[in-house]
Amino acid sequence: MNRSASHWKVGLYVAGVVAAAWLWFWILKLGLRLGEWAAITVLMWIPGLLSILFRVVFKEGFGDVGWRVGKARFWLWAYLGPLGLASFSIMLALLFGRVTLAPHLQDQTMLDALFFKLSWPMRDSSTAGLLWQRFLSVALIGIVPGFFCAFGEELGWRGYLLPRLMQAGWPYPLLLSGLVWGIWHFPFIMLTGYAHGAVALSLLMFTLLTVLVGVFIGWLRLASGSIFVAAMAHASFNAFVQSFFGASFDADKAWFLIGDYGVLTLIPYGLLGAWLYWSRRVEAVSVEHAVAP
Repeated sequence: MNRSASHWKVGLYVAGVVAAAWLWFWILKLGLRLGEWAAITVLMWIPGLLSILFRVVFKEGFGDVGWRVGKARFWLWAYLGPLGLASFSIMLALLFGRVTLAPHLQDQTMLDALFFKLSWPMRDSSTAGLLWQRFLSVALIGIVPGFFCAFGEELGWRGYLLPRLMQAGWPYPLLLSGLVWGIWHFPFIMLTGYAHGAVALSLLMFTLLTVLVGVFIGWLRLASGSIFVAAMAHASFNAFVQSFFGASFDADKAWFLIGDYGVLTLIPYGLLGAWLYWSRRVEAVSVEHAVAP
């Protein structure tokens, strides 16, 4: 595929996926009645389904999606990396006295996964026992539906958009794919109350998050050759940052400090992304991907 064709298809795909997200939310706003799980599942599969459409219509094939299983070390990076960084963020907040355990932990649902909810099997446990129950349920059960939905996004972001950006010769393709990922979330942030009343700041912080996390996931996708590894990293972030730490800890303006795009979430991903570039790991996998058949 020549570069001019790649530029054109990148622009068309980005416009299409962003327009589709806005259209989906306006359809919901106009009165389509769906459960939250169904609305979110459709949303998260928009990038992947549109990428499939592009591949079929333009006869591109599916060879560069990244169908390898990937080596075990990359799966460990994908699964444990987001857990480790989220733990660092919470420990930093605890160290400076900016976060506490969520009040009335026993009254919460142990696991609020996309398709189902689970109650505490041992509701009268100590605080440590409750946290341990939630951690196991998130780590072993909640990650499964999270992986399914994350795969829908990653099929588009790192399975289609990232390779096309690289083929077209765009500079910093990992950063750009993360930027598009963030912009695609704008209707979700603006139309659902996810901005916590600070729309402009939330848009900025969330986009910064997707750019930084996009470096990590993009590097994993290229280094492992696996879209499945990328989906696991995406699912792990959602599971541990949102379903475990987000539900179990609280703070003054928690969304700004320890939320999924909070300041203390951004810092470790910024450091990780800087290290991946400084150590030339991004450069190494980018060159390898560019010359791969």
